[in-house]
Amino acid sequence: MKLTIDGRHLELSGNPTILEAARTAGISIPTLCEHRRLAPYAACRICLVEVAGRRLPAPACATPAEDGMTVVTNSPKIRALRRDVLDLILSEHPAACLVCLEKENCEESKATSRKTGEPTGCILCPADGRCELQKVVAEVGLKELSHPQAYRGAGVRRDDPFIDRDDGLCILCGRCVRVCREIRGAEAIAFVNRGARVVVGTSMDKRLLDVGCRFCGACVDVCPTGALTERAVRYGSKFDETREFVCGLCGQGCRLGLRLKDGRPIEVRPIDGPPSDGQACVKGRFLIADLLGHSKRLLRPLVRKAGSLVETGWDEALAAAAAGLRPLRGSTEVILSAQDSCEDLWTMGRLAREALGSGGFRLAEDTSVFSLGRRLGIPGAELLAPPVTVDDLGKSRAVFVFEEAFHATAPIYGVAVSQALLSGAKLALVGDGEYGHDRCASLRIKTGPAEAGRMLLALLSLLVEHHGSRPHSSGPRFDEFRSALKELKPPERTESSTWKLEKIAALLEKRRPPAFIFGPRFVAGPWGGRNAAALWNLAGLTGGLYVPVCWDANTRGAVEIKALLGGRRFSSSSGPGRKRGLILAGPEPSFKRAGEEFVVVMDAFVGEAVAQADVIFPRTLFAEQSGTFVNNEGRLQFTRAAVAPAGEARPLRAIAEELARALGERIPALKNGEAALKDLAEVIPALAGAVHAWSENRPAVCEGLAFAARGFVDIPDREERFDPTAAYPLRDPDDCLGLNAVEEIKSLRTVRRR
Repeated sequence: MKLTIDGRHLELSGNPTILEAARTAGISIPTLCEHRRLAPYAACRICLVEVAGRRLPAPACATPAEDGMTVVTNSPKIRALRRDVLDLILSEHPAACLVCLEKENCEESKATSRKTGEPTGCILCPADGRCELQKVVAEVGLKELSHPQAYRGAGVRRDDPFIDRDDGLCILCGRCVRVCREIRGAEAIAFVNRGARVVVGTSMDKRLLDVGCRFCGACVDVCPTGALTERAVRYGSKFDETREFVCGLCGQGCRLGLRLKDGRPIEVRPIDGPPSDGQACVKGRFLIADLLGHSKRLLRPLVRKAGSLVETGWDEALAAAAAGLRPLRGSTEVILSAQDSCEDLWTMGRLAREALGSGGFRLAEDTSVFSLGRRLGIPGAELLAPPVTVDDLGKSRAVFVFEEAFHATAPIYGVAVSQALLSGAKLALVGDGEYGHDRCASLRIKTGPAEAGRMLLALLSLLVEHHGSRPHSSGPRFDEFRSALKELKPPERTESSTWKLEKIAALLEKRRPPAFIFGPRFVAGPWGGRNAAALWNLAGLTGGLYVPVCWDANTRGAVEIKALLGGRRFSSSSGPGRKRGLILAGPEPSFKRAGEEFVVVMDAFVGEAVAQADVIFPRTLFAEQSGTFVNNEGRLQFTRAAVAPAGEARPLRAIAEELARALGERIPALKNGEAALKDLAEVIPALAGAVHAWSENRPAVCEGLAFAARGFVDIPDREERFDPTAAYPLRDPDDCLGLNAVEEIKSLRTVRRR
């Protein structure tokens, strides 16, 4: 289309609004309620423009651009209208500082502390300097106020964790209400009351804790003023630098910006773009600074002397570790974590194989959904499988969730599910827990994972009986799969189970594509292989999305590296294959020493394992080092250090390199950046396709095959000789390299245990 804005002729494609078209041409139109991820709302009316042929001014944010349109954005009439609208907005907002003639010199001459219970001007406001209202007042050119002030301030509400609310600073733009509903799907806040008494609040004026708020911080991030602020930084120093890094607290690997003041962490904000597109969760948004500076951080190496652990230097600690491990070559087990980068895992794996003769390593989280899938022959377990992106999940028409509370374990997947539901998708929940979207479920089946697996077998049989009407049932090995399914003898259908199966089958028939989401809980017991294989085949029959959710930042990369380097479990009993030594670099919250002669712990926090170790090396956290991670989607990301290491902590790969040298081996740590990717691509073939994308500075998703080439896999033929109600231990998804954030950080404990 062709249109003219302020005399400039533009050619655009798609369906942009006037505001979007103007921004494309570099023309500034002020606005307060518009946000790139929210539907047009036209609440503030600051973005009014003149359109030729129309009697009244139109809001640029909500008016579609049309071919042949002529727009004027800055005429005297429009400037006067904007000043009048802004004048009305400021009649209910502390505005003295906004129109003060001396505001440019205020910072030098003011004698008032910024810290105050109720801000009455910009110099006392936590949003001073970043407030969008300040910028709009300057752009519009408002110099004085003509309406009586009707200040709506009712004090700052501080009865919730993490977030302060101040109605007196709210301009009713609606961004927070809309992001809570349209993006996060929580609907915790809304406009309440009517007329002059309207405010953004909660049902019955309850706390956010009591109305389903997930404390993701999205409302704080979109607030244009200081009405919603993060309590920890409300009165803190203004940041002077922002550094990007990849969050390692769950399997999504959100890109975050760490704001610093003189090199010290101040706050965290999510970064626009993949993989989370400006969204975060309670841990990534509010806990990073707490974790980096936690009182339980290990700052110096420790060596056990005369029964007690004493601080020492790195050289002495490395020598002590080498002396203790050298006699135990071939009988030392190495346990690593999928929370670590590919570079760390590869270097530690080589230490285990070449310097310690252990044949590789094992992962602390051995219930990994990808590790299990690899053993079953599911292509989706490998990096070469087609990645299921968050956008793919958001487009599904029916979502089935099996035993996965993804609002806590994979919050960005929860955002995608919310997008699907807002687009008309149906939700089915299978399991006993609370999953964050329970009130939105069209179908709820409360059963354990063992019984759910039996139900899947019956559902597969029902679908195969009608395979002629299902276009996706003709993939490779379908005939073999159908024959094998008959031999498995699915459970007999009762009247109740038949109703459930028909209900599920109806959803699958009417709504394509479906998505099947599950995590470690669904595959943690002896039924795990059967459940995973059944879901894979169900996705094949229905053309659906097979969506395994991992809890760790680099599970997919860790599974690939472990498959290449190998590893074996050692026996704790006497005899051949007995474990005599141990290097523990993965979270083992309930670790108990079981007769090991020598134990080395590489950790970031003081925990149970540290108290039982012979040598302890302090290690960096994900924000303190560079590295490569492969997230839930199969998206390969490189992160750089955003902050200096705490104390004398070092990256895991550096510790492995130094320890190997002390043991008489040379294992150089992988380089950083593109060089690291090239090294990794040589040893991990699945990463080869990502190197070129990384060199072009764009996100790299490992490429794969179309679903039709995936085929069907065998379902393990295992008789149900176990207790279907039994619970199998899993690590806490809120555990961060040995520190349980729920136990150690009060605000998170309040949110999780409400």
